[in-house]
Amino acid sequence: MPLTLAIDTAGDACAAGLIGNGKVLAQQFQTMPRGHAEALVPMVQKLAGEARVGLADIDLVAVTIGPGSYTGVRTGIAAARGFALGAQAPAAGVSSLQAVARGAAPDAARPILCVLETRRADYFAQLFDPDGSSRASPIVAEGRTLADLVGRYSAVLAGNAVGRLIGECPALKSAPVSAARTPRPGDIAALAETDYADGGLAPDTLSPLYLRAAEAKLPPQGGRLKPVG
Repeated sequence: MPLTLAIDTAGDACAAGLIGNGKVLAQQFQTMPRGHAEALVPMVQKLAGEARVGLADIDLVAVTIGPGSYTGVRTGIAAARGFALGAQAPAAGVSSLQAVARGAAPDAARPILCVLETRRADYFAQLFDPDGSSRASPIVAEGRTLADLVGRYSAVLAGNAVGRLIGECPALKSAPVSAARTPRPGDIAALAETDYADGGLAPDTLSPLYLRAAEAKLPPQGGRLKPVG
């Protein structure tokens, strides 16, 4: 793929990058718990200027589809569809956990346990082989469950919830920790480009990866007003 736009708004940061032939041409990362929708488009426009490319020149749009915040995941997917439509290019969804694992893989000589924030007491997590390929399905788990996995597989820890996990489970203080914390645009792009090259993109490639049902529920009668009288 000559030019890929990579987007991540699924977590507590807004990140984007333009990658051409495997090289990061421009990228930006901004920590923010909310406000991704307002920040993303100006960020991408600025990157296009820095890279001296037009948004219509994009050949592939890659976006993290979660797990993460419901609003952040939806924001990224909607933006990816918009940029892809404007460039008449395909869009590909990438797991946030797998993108972090790919970032940790070059320094990992053992399995990788990626741990991402849920903003609750538990964690989003997934176990990967040393090369970053999936070893198990993603899960939502408590700290003690993840501590057991680290011990069983002698795993390297990666992800933005590692600090909280170690604080909760002091026995993990001696566990190896990767510098990979959040999905990087280069890793998001590489995963999407591989999927695209391996036979195209499935229609559901932009389906959100939530791992749990949304808590928001409609009020009685589906939110409709009750009849008066």
